[in-house]
Amino acid sequence: MSRVFKSKSKNHFLISAPRSGSTWLQTMFNAHPKLVCVERRLFGNYADLVLDDGIKTPRLRVTLDKYVQSLLLHHGYPQKEHKKLTNIFIDSLLKAEQNELGKRHVVDKITPYVHTSQIVVEQIQNYFPKSKVIFLVRDGRDVLTSGVFHWFNKQPANAILSDFEKKRRAYFINGEGQRPNRFFQDHEIEQWANEWQQPLQTIESVQEKHKVEIITYENMLEDPQTVLRSCFQFFKVNRSEKTLIACLQAGKFKAMSQGRERGESKANAHVRKGVSGDWQNYFTYQDGKLFQEIAGEMLMKYGYVTSSAWYEELR
Repeated sequence: MSRVFKSKSKNHFLISAPRSGSTWLQTMFNAHPKLVCVERRLFGNYADLVLDDGIKTPRLRVTLDKYVQSLLLHHGYPQKEHKKLTNIFIDSLLKAEQNELGKRHVVDKITPYVHTSQIVVEQIQNYFPKSKVIFLVRDGRDVLTSGVFHWFNKQPANAILSDFEKKRRAYFINGEGQRPNRFFQDHEIEQWANEWQQPLQTIESVQEKHKVEIITYENMLEDPQTVLRSCFQFFKVNRSEKTLIACLQAGKFKAMSQGRERGESKANAHVRKGVSGDWQNYFTYQDGKLFQEIAGEMLMKYGYVTSSAWYEELR
């Protein structure tokens, strides 16, 4: 059984699929005088290499639990001590945060890698049983669209682009050639539909053991002040008008995108467009049908569609 950490800080979590607006929310949280949002990557048993656009050396992405597992293979420390060593690392990290960050309320932002969501929430329940959890939800079709654009500047280190991918990149990044008849590939839809729905599938189990707040990207766009106030109330931190305004200012799209207005797209930027419904500019009937087959239940559950045949309108 993993130990419960006794920390001066109150540790909580923000969970969402990638490309759901978590960086936006993190930026606003970090403008609060008593709240800080970090990205620890403690759990998920995951590792890979990615090659960022314009960078020659691949970058390692690894969760702490996976690192400890790898370390034990070479160190000679008994495998049965995995939990003990993981405890030591986490405890050291929490102490370092307390010394450096100076804020009592710490939110760990997690966008689980595909097929790791269940591991993530089980480990949160083991190590941080008293934490509160915010789930941030965005229309999965927009997540898919934003995610594929994000891949334009973050490829796996061993990726070899197909002719289609080269032509797509040339058109959407460099404005060269003709627009492809289709934007997505089937395997991209399959991966992103699962990356989107898997964190959402854990919400009910997390609600059984933690206090949970569910917010949506679309509500953040419509009324960010109300959503932010709700989050601060959930964490029991100051939510005065002055504090809210400071946080909202920090999270303005123009500030985060280095001068662009919301809706003004830059295909290879981390903060790309900042709108809702952009998926309609890229989905074909084939794309919609496949997405519905994989994750249609979640689209219905969170009110993004009212019919399982929504993709018929894409003919």
